[in-house]
Amino acid sequence: MAEEETKKQPFRELKVTKVPPRAPERPVAGKNKGSAKAQKTAARLAAVQVLYQMRINNQDAQSAVQEYISHRNGFNLDGDVFVPAEETLLRDIISGIQTRWSDVDGIVSAALAAGGKSEVEALLDAILRAGAYELLAHGDVDTGIIIHDYLNVTAGFYDGTEPKLVNAILDKVAKTLRG
Repeated sequence: MAEEETKKQPFRELKVTKVPPRAPERPVAGKNKGSAKAQKTAARLAAVQVLYQMRINNQDAQSAVQEYISHRNGFNLDGDVFVPAEETLLRDIISGIQTRWSDVDGIVSAALAAGGKSEVEALLDAILRAGAYELLAHGDVDTGIIIHDYLNVTAGFYDGTEPKLVNAILDKVAKTLRG
């Protein structure tokens, strides 16, 4: 019996299958170019991401936009192909905020103060600045479209009351700027 206990089970050879390395992300925009409206919505999301990146990394506008376009615009991420941002709108929002920083800052600060807030976290700040700039500079775009897109961006990042805050602030900005 002792001999039986000491017998070892034969080693079963395991088949080793090589898992192919994951392909690097690459642009696939041609496969999911999306409508013009979808590309504008994607540009607004991208603008928020670029503004956030600029703030967190202390990065200049031009290099942040170029990095986004080169490395993240219209890429495949975990099997999902994202609609590429309209580059003209993306560049306009970022350069416009940079050029009119004091105007946008005054508008956002005043709207926050009217709502009883002095400041918000970096991501909300990026959303509010992008939305305020568009309400200020893009008079040819309907107010509802701008606010709706930035509310969707906010809802994509937050589950709490932040979308209500963004809606209230951008609505206040719109009434101030557009009447």
